[in-house]
Amino acid sequence: MNLVNWHRVKGMSMGNNYDSHRASELDRYLVEFAQLLRTVGLKISPSEISDATEGLALIGLVDREKVEAVLQATLVKNVQHISAFQEAFRAYFASLEQKEAWQKEAAHKTSQWNEQIEKTYQDLRFQDNELEISDDQRAVYANLPEKDKQRLRDFLEKSSKGTRSGVPVDHTYQPMVERVLRGSLEYWRKKLNEDDPILSPGSSDGVLSEVERALRDREVEVISRDLKKISPEEWPEVIRLIRRLSQRLASQVTRRYRAARRRGGLDMRSTLRKNLRYGGVLVDRSYRSRRKGRPRIVLLCDISGSMLKYTEFIWQFVYGLSSVVSGIKTFAFGEALIPLTGKFRKGQTFEVMVKEALSISGKEWGGGTNLASALETLQKKYPDTFNKQTLLLIVSDAQTLEGDKAATLLGEVQRHVRQVLWLNTLPERRWSETPYVKAFLPFCQMYECYTLGHLSQILNKQF
Repeated sequence: MNLVNWHRVKGMSMGNNYDSHRASELDRYLVEFAQLLRTVGLKISPSEISDATEGLALIGLVDREKVEAVLQATLVKNVQHISAFQEAFRAYFASLEQKEAWQKEAAHKTSQWNEQIEKTYQDLRFQDNELEISDDQRAVYANLPEKDKQRLRDFLEKSSKGTRSGVPVDHTYQPMVERVLRGSLEYWRKKLNEDDPILSPGSSDGVLSEVERALRDREVEVISRDLKKISPEEWPEVIRLIRRLSQRLASQVTRRYRAARRRGGLDMRSTLRKNLRYGGVLVDRSYRSRRKGRPRIVLLCDISGSMLKYTEFIWQFVYGLSSVVSGIKTFAFGEALIPLTGKFRKGQTFEVMVKEALSISGKEWGGGTNLASALETLQKKYPDTFNKQTLLLIVSDAQTLEGDKAATLLGEVQRHVRQVLWLNTLPERRWSETPYVKAFLPFCQMYECYTLGHLSQILNKQF
């Protein structure tokens, strides 16, 4: 409800000039607003709603900014939830006309989505029987280009009419067809998600749908922004987003490894080629080679002044994967190597952790960046760090002392690990300005990585 209209309906101004009925009405609206906040992730208790009611009774409902300030102060306990509160407040207290427009838009999107999903039940059938595939997989099919949808329909039609040894296939082949279809849709799910995540239309409630849209837009903006341009005030929200992105990736990684524990995934192209003689019925199946075991990550972070903010965010993201990769070992380097494994405490920032490690080792922050010294120390003092399951993750802008020596040492390390992945925080167009990038490239896979979007895409490719 619009704040001005709300004020007129309740007849409230300041102090105790409202009766019990109006107070009850105010409680009802606050409970409704609190429910919206709960839906977008905030935890609101009855006592906090009571505090909000008392606060509004003191200031009245005329000044929108004061009302927002009181509600934020009484209902928001975590700075990470401020953006969600702000969008919920804006949408809930919008004009009636605007709410009606959002409601119509949400209803239209929901109707379109339901029609698309319903059509998948008509398209994806084997011998006129409904196939057992998940709603998420149906959503993937609904978002495919029409030519790719047609290929899947053609496959199902040929499979339905196929024969084996001159005998038409029957319903017993349906589970095999379903497995191939699921494999194909999983492939497309990953491919489509690389460009733009497949999202349902969200809530059919207009206000909630608008809040969800606004929060998605905020997320997209943050994901695509250079990390060094994120202000300290935005850090809590960005850390929350990092955790969510890393948890999402961890969930994908877990699913992939679980599906490929014994052998690689189904090779659909090879399977279809081998079974053309059976009319497309999947009698023989081909599998990809077995997926390698989970990697052991060694994170080597440049802590020069220009790198610290990038390193903080990347470190947060990588540690979000700790549930799906073998033990992560962390080292920082400036002029010398600084071991950080086991140094992290909950609630601690990367910068504080590094400062504590420096004070213990008697080293100082500052000076130059020497990757050669760091790699040399790693090889001599921590020889068990590298093996064929190790993914060495270097976070640096490649501006280092003794670059030629560092390149030689990197070549030696590369022969003993699974892969060297270099996250370069300089845009690729500027790599030519850094003298040693060319020397490093033969021994690593280097990516530009100065946004959360870059980081998410890079790690998604690696696991």
